Amino acid sequence: MALPAVDVAGRRAVQVVEGPDDPFTVASGWVRGGAEWLHVVDLDRAHRRGADTAYLAELISGQPVPVQLSGGLDTPAAVAAALATAATRINLAATALAEPTWVADLVEEHGARIAVGVDVDGDRVVARGTGEDLGTLPEVLDLLGQVAVRPGWFVVADASRDGRRTGADLGLFSRAVATLGGLAPVVASGGVADLADLRGLRDVGVAGVVLGSALYHRAFTLPQALETLA
Repeated sequence: MALPAVDVAGRRAVQVVEGPDDPFTVASGWVRGGAEWLHVVDLDRAHRRGADTAYLAELISGQPVPVQLSGGLDTPAAVAAALATAATRINLAATALAEPTWVADLVEEHGARIAVGVDVDGDRVVARGTGEDLGTLPEVLDLLGQVAVRPGWFVVADASRDGRRTGADLGLFSRAVATLGGLAPVVASGGVADLADLRGLRDVGVAGVVLGSALYHRAFTLPQALETLA
């Protein structure tokens, strides 16, 4: 499964390389290309610049496919606002892992509508945009196992490679599948450069891949990605 990303800041789709940067237009293009899910990111909230939830809610409700909403979702107020949209699933920010019991309670209450983000830099779990270090990857994964968090899926993001198209760290995602896959499917994000990366991710057992820079820079088409990951 491929999840094209629509990163929104100031009501613009910021990853667009050429063509209109209207998020509605960009999202519609991915749907026409065969997307079965969209990954919408509120960059303003993620970078603590405020949030335009009403606009994002309109964007999400206008899509004929399921949407995962991400970006700065680490407080009760932010989560409540995100859940009030038509998003099929919301992806908690890695900062939420500082309170694993709260995360477990959210998953228990809302079930598969909750995805848990795990942002990794080397062997550390980090919070992009805040500089917060949440511990080593094994420590965080062990803690998630102890509180038995079983979300819709885990979104494991390689923060060191995100947006750089330097190649997916298959070792990282293989470890994530091995340690988290028993709790919930793993969706990979970060570093994808070409179709070989997608084949490698498929082979290590991820359930899906969030695609951004490689798609926007036309390293491959969305139909090619969907065929590779099938």
